Amino acid sequence: MIDLSVVIPTYNEEKRLGPALAETLDYLRRAPESWEVVIADDGSVDGTRAYVEEQARREPRIRLVRLPENRGKGAAVRLGMLEAKGRWRLFRDADRSTAMAEFDRFRPLLAAGADVVIASRRLPGANLARPQFLPRRLLGMGFTRLCRWALVEDVVDFTCGFKCFTDRASAAVFPLQLLERWGFDGEILFLAKRAGLRIEQVPVTWNDEAGSKVRVLIDVPRSFWELVLIRWNALRGMYRAKP
Repeated sequence: MIDLSVVIPTYNEEKRLGPALAETLDYLRRAPESWEVVIADDGSVDGTRAYVEEQARREPRIRLVRLPENRGKGAAVRLGMLEAKGRWRLFRDADRSTAMAEFDRFRPLLAAGADVVIASRRLPGANLARPQFLPRRLLGMGFTRLCRWALVEDVVDFTCGFKCFTDRASAAVFPLQLLERWGFDGEILFLAKRAGLRIEQVPVTWNDEAGSKVRVLIDVPRSFWELVLIRWNALRGMYRAKP
């Protein structure tokens, strides 16, 4: 079995994926674990696919999995996490807002039995080296408050794109995930808590990177609505494991 899978969701990331992949590979080649990199492509229409296929010819531990059309980051993450083969499965954003080296803080918690370990920008010890602009910070704070109230009270940062699940936790959570766009972070942590999994949070250094695909006027209201949808889906029994 592979020890560590790093899943990178992508959508038209031809320009940003190169540095993210290089940083990931540099870290993994020095890591003690066996590993793979899974690029989960969300129906890109630029040169992302060709770039990944070329890199995979050079490094066979890189794999490309694809959705036939754009469905959302949540759909790409779900695909990548279910296709991954590692006993630990980390997904990280292609923007490198959280450096791959932060996984050094995850490793002891996973080795000690944590099921889910997530990066946090809001715990004591976190460092916002380059924060988001104020309106997005305020919206993020409001979204986090609602997530804590509606979903998982003890999680203080839901949307940082650096989260690791064990293979067991992945099998318990991602087959039940229904949301495919920006609200999926809250849903997967809600499902993890619901399944009784042990969630640990780690303060990290975080940099806001240019090129975010979040459309504030569209995606933020949709994410708030999806919080309601998660609770509604739970009431309707939509998160029961399929026999």
